Amino acid sequence: MATLEISKNKGLYFVIPEECGIGVKKVAGKVAKDVEGTLSFCPEICETAVPAKQAVIAVTAGSGKLAETLCSKISKLGQVEGKRESYAFIVAENPVEGIESALVIYGSDKLGTIYGLFHLSELLGVTAMVDWGDCQYVKQDSFILKEEDSFVSKEPSVKYRGFFINDEWPCCGNWATSHFGSFNAKMYDHIFEYLLRMKGNYLWPAMWAENFMLDGPDLESMKLADEYGIYIGMSHHEPCMRSGAEYSKVRGPKSPYGDAWSYVTNKEGILRFWEDGVKRSIGHNVFPTVGMRGENDSKMLGEDSLISDNVRLLKEIITKQREMIHEHLETDGKKVPQLFAVYKEVEDYYFGGGSEEGLRGFEELEDVTLLLCEDNWGNMRALPEAFERNHKGGFGMYFHLDYHGDPVSYEWVSSTELSKIWEQMTEAYEYGVRELWIVNVGDVKFQEFPLNYFMDLAYDFEKWGSSAPNSTKEYTKAWISSMFGSYTSKEEREEIQEVLEGYLKINALRKPESLNDTVYHPAHYLECEKQLSFCGKLEEKNERLWKTLEERGMGDAYFSMIYFSAEASFNLLKMHLYSGKNHLYASQGKAVANEYDKLVEACIEKDEALKAQMAAFKDGKWAGMELASHIGFTNWNDEDWRYPVRHVIRLPKKPRLVVTRADKTQHYTNQYFPITLVIDDFVVSSSKKAKIQIANGGQGSVKWKIQEGARKVGLDGIAHESQDETSCEWLEFSKMSGETALQDEVEISLKEENLPLGEEVSCSFEIKTETEFVPVLVKALKKDTSALPKGAFLAEHGMFVIDAIHYADKNAGTYEKETVEFKELYDFGKYQSGIKAFPVTAAFDSKENAPSVTYELFSEEEKECILKLYTSPANPLIYGGKLSMGVSVNGEVDKLVTFTEDGYKGGEPGCIPWEQAVLNQEHAGSTEIALKKGLNKITVSAREAGLVLERLVVYPKDMERDTSYLGEKECSRVTLSIEK
Repeated sequence: MATLEISKNKGLYFVIPEECGIGVKKVAGKVAKDVEGTLSFCPEICETAVPAKQAVIAVTAGSGKLAETLCSKISKLGQVEGKRESYAFIVAENPVEGIESALVIYGSDKLGTIYGLFHLSELLGVTAMVDWGDCQYVKQDSFILKEEDSFVSKEPSVKYRGFFINDEWPCCGNWATSHFGSFNAKMYDHIFEYLLRMKGNYLWPAMWAENFMLDGPDLESMKLADEYGIYIGMSHHEPCMRSGAEYSKVRGPKSPYGDAWSYVTNKEGILRFWEDGVKRSIGHNVFPTVGMRGENDSKMLGEDSLISDNVRLLKEIITKQREMIHEHLETDGKKVPQLFAVYKEVEDYYFGGGSEEGLRGFEELEDVTLLLCEDNWGNMRALPEAFERNHKGGFGMYFHLDYHGDPVSYEWVSSTELSKIWEQMTEAYEYGVRELWIVNVGDVKFQEFPLNYFMDLAYDFEKWGSSAPNSTKEYTKAWISSMFGSYTSKEEREEIQEVLEGYLKINALRKPESLNDTVYHPAHYLECEKQLSFCGKLEEKNERLWKTLEERGMGDAYFSMIYFSAEASFNLLKMHLYSGKNHLYASQGKAVANEYDKLVEACIEKDEALKAQMAAFKDGKWAGMELASHIGFTNWNDEDWRYPVRHVIRLPKKPRLVVTRADKTQHYTNQYFPITLVIDDFVVSSSKKAKIQIANGGQGSVKWKIQEGARKVGLDGIAHESQDETSCEWLEFSKMSGETALQDEVEISLKEENLPLGEEVSCSFEIKTETEFVPVLVKALKKDTSALPKGAFLAEHGMFVIDAIHYADKNAGTYEKETVEFKELYDFGKYQSGIKAFPVTAAFDSKENAPSVTYELFSEEEKECILKLYTSPANPLIYGGKLSMGVSVNGEVDKLVTFTEDGYKGGEPGCIPWEQAVLNQEHAGSTEIALKKGLNKITVSAREAGLVLERLVVYPKDMERDTSYLGEKECSRVTLSIEK
């Protein structure tokens, strides 16, 4: 049986025939460096097979005599013939004369050979993150390849797969300039290697102020892409391989290209500019964009122009551009892939409006790839309808992990969860978007994890795509194992996963740049406390993990890809949470407000320190990448960003008692006519605990105690002079006394076993100092649920809050003879779960044949209510469409709950409902319903495709809900009956 032992003692040659090209040889050199890093010797690279015990032979199908000889001797190699970007990876004995055993890498084309070479690196434990993620080589004495390691790779699922370097200043621009002199070929070699190690083949280069075709210098970057087999495209408004930045350099009154980016006033100059760009691309691996947009992403004919006028102009432009491309690039029957971007206002021009015909169906676009775009915040819009999914040129998708634009830019660190990428990109794939996937990664750095996932999903959709719902945790586990597995324990990898998923979760809940002190409420539902606790636990793990890995000499990758982004994210969120607490406590007159002012300042200082630490990491390897503004954006640009505003209060010279509930804003102080703090949670909810805060509102310290059975509280809620004892045996206090200069917290716990069944009871006590007191009344009721329907939800605080995955029943529907049903998504969205109709292409005009889910609620009385449904911030998947769901209560006629109204346009600057949806990460739609006394059934049915239902809330029409970002906790359900 053939084996290949790679070790310093055994030696190894890399045989790369000249016919394979310089790009394959360069990649072989990178793989040889990986061998050296792991096995401490560097294989020699030669062009012809020389007598040796063992070798790695890499060839490309049809590239010469050696490839022909190998194919005739090893039958499996023929399996890649005619395939795209595939390779055979075969361990064989005596594959050619003079070589006893060899690893034969046989690519169907240049990229197939390159992917095969990098697969050897992967087997050695070298990941795509070896450079961009600072993954260190893990030393080993030898590595053995056996015959059973042989296989033939699949074809990539998506034909063109890559990323877009965008919004690159100040970060990537400063980094590239300081480390390489510019965005030149030397810098792009790092980018290309990263792309190829992820099995990508397509790139949009940086374009804000850069020019890929000139900065190489000259065409050196383009030539390098050719060597590697990488296709170079340009963004949605850079036609014919010429960027807007380049036009700004060559325009002028005396320029042959004119001095106006206008096809109307400068037609000849613009056509000449494009044609020269096409001519310059002859012989290169290009993917030209056709069409035109106004300067700097503006509309071509101005804001008030008619769609029909723009369409007529675009038809002429596209025809002229395609003539140029055909004449100069498509010689000898060669076909050049071309792209038309249906982006922002171009969407109107493509689909048309009202009676105005658009570009849809325009014959010149028949074999052009139509690049669609989500709303720049990761939510699909206007996907291909069934009748056009066989479009000859195929469809592409432009996705964003970074965005510079409305309503707020997000360009700092990763803020997109894998579950979001899965849910949206699988949807795009099922709608026929399979020709091209391009993702905006901004500065590239700090997007390693989601970018890896995006590229793996595009390469192997069969493994990670539609057939693998809820697989992102599995992917994350595998990714962490590949990055850190060789020098961490299982428990440490689990903690790394907690930190990685945790920081992405908080950043996805609200983009870091759009955070401020009003997002998370400082009191209601304790959501600020919960977020602080979540951050605190993960911060501790993050710090400990990094120090542990540093001690092992393996901390670089963790710092580079996780530690910095996570620590900076936790710190930023805490900064805003502390600011919110500072404002609340100042309004309550608490001395502790001033301590929160100091905590905010400490976070600001830590933010600066983390930036400096990142800049100094590995002798400044990534210096510049840390420069993105990320605190307190007020609009899409960063000019008006601001640090949190803090309050400092001047305190009275003596102590002052201030009592509050931790989850409410009202505060209570000593009064001549005492006002009672009433806690009725143990009557109106399933809560078993309540938390009160005992604070100092002045200087010095407050010495306090809890005295039970004090002044009796009357029906008017006022404590009257009386010393009647009231038993509080069904309550337990975490502490009964204390002294504080700032604030103590007391947890009141319910001892339900001491309560009578079905009888409301109360307990009065005072929180006292020597000179002040605040009366407190606690009520409780142990409810008899023995006769209630098991599984039904019970109201809490007068409302029903139900996560969508907790339905009582579901019914499948049918769409075009396919079964359609709601399926659960976990670790997804604002409420960390939801349900979505699958297959995702199904839509329904009414409840007939629509899938549905039913929820059961038990109401103690008849009441008129509002039903509110919360969904993902999706967009209509049909141009000009809407989003809605059907609702039926207790079998009544369906009502339609709408989430988008007429005029809603995802991604459109100034569309306020869309801006609120993406900032808050949800849509909300409501309708009035009537609940009967007893068991109620609410049935929700699908309508338009693409929505994920996450939560239902039912509350009385006259109720004013407490404001919060994450909302109320889910209600309890009837489980086991209570024994009398």
